[in-house]
Amino acid sequence: MKKFWRACAQGVAALAVAGTLTIEVPQAASASDWVNACDLRTKVDELQGWGSDTSNNIVVFKASAQQSAWFHGVVAEGSTKQTPCGAVLGTAVYRWVVFKGDGEFVRKGDGGFRNWAYFGSVNRVGDNRVLFSSR
Repeated sequence: MKKFWRACAQGVAALAVAGTLTIEVPQAASASDWVNACDLRTKVDELQGWGSDTSNNIVVFKASAQQSAWFHGVVAEGSTKQTPCGAVLGTAVYRWVVFKGDGEFVRKGDGGFRNWAYFGSVNRVGDNRVLFSSR
């Protein structure tokens, strides 16, 4: 077994000297189009860089759950169509907004992480409304 590891190490060293060694380094999460429709908090985590960036306000929501919304200082936003959690057929639109300013999101329908999730300088007013302060 030692000979195998030594041979691997020598091979890696030879590749590095030859300039042909490529090492894949995991990158921070990016704003992909994928959404975990059963738990929108995972998209908030992705947009926040899994906890490394706390400088923005973030809201992720199922579009049909939006009653009203406004956001100032939008840094990024996006949307995607996905099959809703527990559904076999059909798709729903999911949206996300990353912003530095103040804002408001009012949800219609039931709550839960299937319909909305948020992060930032936020104050929840009642069951279905959140107010964001500038960051």
